[in-house]
Amino acid sequence: MYGPGWIIRKGLFARGSSTRGAVLALAFGCLATGLAVPVRAQAPEGAIPAPATPPAQAGKTTVFRVKYVSEGSVYIDAGRNADLQEGMKLSVVEAPPDGVIAEGIQYRGYPHVAELVVSSVSDSSAVCEVVQTIGELKVGQAAFLTPESVQVRHESELVADQDKYPILATFSYGDPLDEEVRETKEAQVTRLSPMQRLQGRLGFNYGATQESGGFTSRQMGLVIDADMHNIGGTYWNFIGSWRGNYGRSSTSLPGAGTQSLTLTDLVNRTYRIGFTYQSPYSPVTVGVGRLFIPWAPSLSTIDGGYFGRKITRKVTFGFFGGSTPDPSSWSYNPNQHIAGTLVNVEYGSFDHFRMYSTVGVALTSIQWKVARQFAFFENTWSWKQYVSFYNSLQADAARTSPLVNGGSNPTEVSQSFSTLHFQPIKLFGFGVNHNYFKTLPTFDPRLLGTGLLDQYLFQGFSGDVRFALPMHIGLFASLGESKTTTDKRNSLNQAYGLALGRLWKTGMLLDLHYSKFNSAFGSGKYQSFSLSKSFTDSFRVQVYGGHQIFNTVLSSNTNSNFVNGVVDFNVGPRYFLQGNFGWYSGPSLRYTQWSSVFGYRLGGFRK
Repeated sequence: MYGPGWIIRKGLFARGSSTRGAVLALAFGCLATGLAVPVRAQAPEGAIPAPATPPAQAGKTTVFRVKYVSEGSVYIDAGRNADLQEGMKLSVVEAPPDGVIAEGIQYRGYPHVAELVVSSVSDSSAVCEVVQTIGELKVGQAAFLTPESVQVRHESELVADQDKYPILATFSYGDPLDEEVRETKEAQVTRLSPMQRLQGRLGFNYGATQESGGFTSRQMGLVIDADMHNIGGTYWNFIGSWRGNYGRSSTSLPGAGTQSLTLTDLVNRTYRIGFTYQSPYSPVTVGVGRLFIPWAPSLSTIDGGYFGRKITRKVTFGFFGGSTPDPSSWSYNPNQHIAGTLVNVEYGSFDHFRMYSTVGVALTSIQWKVARQFAFFENTWSWKQYVSFYNSLQADAARTSPLVNGGSNPTEVSQSFSTLHFQPIKLFGFGVNHNYFKTLPTFDPRLLGTGLLDQYLFQGFSGDVRFALPMHIGLFASLGESKTTTDKRNSLNQAYGLALGRLWKTGMLLDLHYSKFNSAFGSGKYQSFSLSKSFTDSFRVQVYGGHQIFNTVLSSNTNSNFVNGVVDFNVGPRYFLQGNFGWYSGPSLRYTQWSSVFGYRLGGFRK
């Protein structure tokens, strides 16, 4: 099944003709949806042509004139009268030969000079900080709003910071409208004239871990935080965070084994980083690194890559492959690999009705021996910000264990999640969910108290509600009834959360979580907290910790506590220091861990 076409292993659903029929019907249905639509043409070389419908809103200009330049700052000839706001971004290009500053100048291919961000606004002018320059700033040059800032201004004109996307409860799983996929879609907005933005941090890490019983080790590693868009003026991006140890001293105990992964190590494996390519003028989408499949986020993160090509404007064919490093995945195995192929159909937009559907087949292997062959389906339907429905489903092919008397499994659904959410007003949302697992999840239970496993704790039906109150106060709750075959009575799964964006007058951010659950794979509860504060633009402190009880045959880690702290400090305009401390106490693992990072800051604001 490693191939660019639908090369499916013979007998994938030999014992499940109904499932095979469903896969083929949905695949051909997805293809038929877009066959009548012509393939998107690529732009010729030279100046980028203007789209058929420019993003500027009628009656509001998006292009302004530079009227004064000082060291590190630029003044433009528009302010509140043009609905400009602090934080909006602009691109500066050379003035046209005729000196006429008019709409559409961003499409004419004039050389880029700089990128700005609005820092102060008056009635008829605005002060902008210079983010990046590749030329000389001069009076008379043209500055135009980026597409993101045009959208922000338009939303402010319609309704006071009206949200374009549904606000979904924390305890929903796999919804493509959640924050992660929302950020991906926002990153796909067409950049009118791509200009590279290179920001990030590169640092070297040194630390030590001391476990109970005298085990001590020292680690050296590398830390990368990248926010690099339009590298070299192309549509390639390098975005994400990664932290890893590339060197480690031997243990202080003769004959002792390799150190176990700590909680900090596990959390670091949930981060994503990689190169992605997506151009509005090319049918091809590419990703390489530690990332999720954009058309099927329920498959979780892979260390590998994906490739997609638009067959029509609505239909994308793609394939992917790699290892599965994310310990918060329901099917986690450190020695597992995955490969597959898919077809995606996208119709409509977030402004009205939208459909986003994916069907595919994949296999997983453990130590290069096939473990699962399955079909996967993801479907999303939404109407504006008011209603959204999402379903993800995986169906395993029939398989027989190679072990003596190992048994066999028929073709059947192995995992399914469905959610129906309503967002009648910005401050309030609620939904109904259903979660199902045929096989026991294999995530790492030490992540329970971090909240990364909340999507697996509720099985059966559950309901959730979320409030976004004034004064930066957020409340959410989720309730569901669960009963396993060994339970004498049903149990109430429950989860609650409180977020305070402004803790009194201290400027601290507080986040509290509580969950009590009883699922087929285990039961327990946890409480966790996170407290953070930015004392200045250059100095930030965060402390988070929790207590968890997890009763399961999968792990002896039944009762544990943890506390982690992070201090982040910018040293001058180019360097930074970071300190990390972790303490963990459980029945099978007890340790303290510290690390220090010294590194270099790339681009961005140098304060």
